[in-house]
Amino acid sequence: MASILQINSRKLALTTSKPSFLQSPFRLVCRDSAVRTTRRLFTTNKTPSGSNQAKEAISEEAQKSAISRAWQKFIGPKPMPERWTLPWYREVALICTVFAITGSSTMVVVRPAVSNGLGLKGSLKDGPWSYRICSLVIMTPVYASLLVLVGTVFGRHHYFRHFSVKMWSRFGIPPEMIDESFHETKKHFRKW
Repeated sequence: MASILQINSRKLALTTSKPSFLQSPFRLVCRDSAVRTTRRLFTTNKTPSGSNQAKEAISEEAQKSAISRAWQKFIGPKPMPERWTLPWYREVALICTVFAITGSSTMVVVRPAVSNGLGLKGSLKDGPWSYRICSLVIMTPVYASLLVLVGTVFGRHHYFRHFSVKMWSRFGIPPEMIDESFHETKKHFRKW
């Protein structure tokens, strides 16, 4: 039993030595809980009969760790397929769909907010300059937030988070304040 616990603690040590851009506190907690679950499994089932409460607790923690692994896989980085292949066309269609939904949703949210909330009437083409400036000032953060939200729904959180951080960094906010791994991701980031 001691050797199994040593192996599990070695696995934890090996998994936490990954580069910082692949680590997240959520992922480390899940692995740590899996090790605790394994330890609890070997310590609570010393008697052949075992208790039902211990088995239920173990199965609940295993289910939580399975859900967290699935969630991390869903929102984690996904490699861009080779160009001009069928998977690449699917990926590009998905990315264009996310941008289209986000742009349309932003206009649906911002126009009434400027018109009703601020009391400014007009349009970007004809309207007064106050309407144009307020629309652009409100539209940019709403667009960046909706881009990450819609991208997460479509399973490309990592990809669109990078775009959002880049948008915010153009307003003078250092990207490291928003995403610690921005520069590491930027090295390997491929738009198309």
